[in-house]
Formats: sequence, C-alpha cells, structure tokens
Amino acid sequence: MVDSAASMVVRVSFDHRTRTWQKKSDLTRPVFPIEPEKLCEIVEPGDILGRVSAKASADTGLPLIASGSDKACEILGLGCITKEKAAISFGTTATVTFTTDAYVEPERFIPPYASVMRGHFTPEIEIFRGYWLVSWFKREFAAKEIEKAQTLGISAEELLNRRLKKVPAGCEGLIFQPYFTPNTTMPVAKGAVIGFSDVHTRIHIYRAIIERINFALMDGLKLLEKQSGHKFLEIYVGGGAQSDEIYQITADMFGLPVIRTQTFEVSGIGSAIAAFVGMGEFTDYEEAVGSMVFKKDFFSPDMQQHQIYNTLYEEIFRNIYGRLFPLYQRLNDIYK
Repeated sequence: MVDSAASMVVRVSFDHRTRTWQKKSDLTRPVFPIEPEKLCEIVEPGDILGRVSAKASADTGLPLIASGSDKACEILGLGCITKEKAAISFGTTATVTFTTDAYVEPERFIPPYASVMRGHFTPEIEIFRGYWLVSWFKREFAAKEIEKAQTLGISAEELLNRRLKKVPAGCEGLIFQPYFTPNTTMPVAKGAVIGFSDVHTRIHIYRAIIERINFALMDGLKLLEKQSGHKFLEIYVGGGAQSDEIYQITADMFGLPVIRTQTFEVSGIGSAIAAFVGMGEFTDYEEAVGSMVFKKDFFSPDMQQHQIYNTLYEEIFRNIYGRLFPLYQRLNDIYK
C-alpha cells in the first residue's frame, strides 16, 4: 500500500516536518505505537504510486500519480502557493490556511499539514461546524425557501443569500458563536446566540451565522499571522459557498480583497496540477498554477463596513468564549 505525504491529515505516527513516519526514538511515538509493517509506504506528490493492470496499461498507458488530500489540492487549485495568499474553505468544516516553506505550527503541538509542493507546509485552522451551520439553519428554519426553490429550480441557499443585503453589517447586535462542535483549543465550547431584540428575523439569524463563521476564521487568520510572522494580502475562497453576497461580506469583514477563481471545483484543479507536474508537462508548480488557475472575480472590501466588523470582533466576539467558559464547563458536567 502506498500513499502521498500530502494526504497525511491524521494525527498518527507521522512526522509532518520530515514528511515520513516517525522514528522509534521520537518523543510522541509511544502515543501512536503502530507496528511499522502496518504503515503504508509514503511518496511525494507527483511521484508515481504504481501502475494499473497490464491490460489497462496496454489500453491506456496511464500511470497512477500521487497528489494530496482534498484540502491540500484545494489550496493548490486556488493558486495559493505564496505566503501572502490565504486560502479559506467554506465547506462543511470551514478552514483558513496558507502555503509556506517554513515549519509553522498553527497551534502549539499541532503540526502543519504537508503541502502538495515538496518542502512546503500548510498550517491550518479548522472550524469543525462551518457551513454545516447553513445546512442546519436551512433544515430548521427555511422550509419556505426550500419549497420555493424546488419550484424555481434553484437552491434554497440562493434565495436566502438574496436577502442578506436586507440585514445591516453586524445584524443589529445579534451575535452568534458557531462552536456547535468544540475544537482542540476550546474543548468545552458550545454554540451561543446573544443580542436578540424585537427587530430580529430569521434572516438576521442566517446572516449572523455567516458573519460568525467569518469571525472564527478571522481568529484563525490572526493566529496564523502571529505564528508565521507575516501579513496576508489577499484571500482566495474555495468550498461550496459561491454566493457574491457571502464573498462581499467576507471581504468587508477581513478588510482584504477576496478572489474567486474560474471554478469552484478547485480540489480537482489542484489534483490535476499535481498530476501534470508529475508527468513533466510543467517544470514546477509555479508554472502549472500560472497556466491553470485564473482570477475570475475580485471583491474589494468596504472599509466603513470593515470598521463596524472590527469593533464587534475586538470588543464583543473575542470576549464571548471567556465570559461563557464557566457556564460551558458546567453544562458539560451536567450533560456528560
């Protein structure tokens, strides 16, 4: 069995710095005491994993080439191969990451993932319940949009997103905390909503979800900047959310330009790039990205809106978890 170094996204006996299995002498090896004979062979992205059957080889002549995990290919497919470009994924799990040739732990003792590019890493911050929250909201609160969307032959999300502009930045004080599933640094965190008043509607809640996912990603971006020692200049977005309204909200919140590339199937583009480099069609990843990734849409931030968001982020959002922490702990004790 053979696999790619850039597909190793699990916390087992894999050394992300050297991109191979840990040695017996490594400090954390006893945590994952897997017998060496049970571990697969590791190859670099672009290397040939093996060959198809003799008959299939004769018919096609195709080699089987290593690429990377879905997120590793997504970053590459967005063209985020230099450290000033941040890659955000609006998937079920929302993530923020970037590519660097330095070994940068996104959080203490949490290794960065191996990039598809040799000698590079992709430190990543994850929001476990990212755009899953949109599916949750749709299921629980958007029956009307689901029914209408079926009649029109479009998605319910499209109908919901059209109404986002009816709610001002900050949702008139409605604050949503998106930790429906806790993460490694906030193990007792839960979801929370504060700030309700009689002005709030379902669409306020929907926009609050979008904004609060972004606030959590802003936390991640700032942490990556602190850990890496550099500032990001652009954000490239992948994942399922392709709404212009959500892209503009994201640009306004981060205060950075947000770029959409030519297709939302960026993981497929990244995997194809790895294959073409492995086949020698391009000399390196820079050349491949330059030929296969193109900017389609550019969303400039409204800095007046950004100031509203920045105030809410600094003065409200960043303080919610600390203030609610004792209550979260007690809830976990009660509902063990």
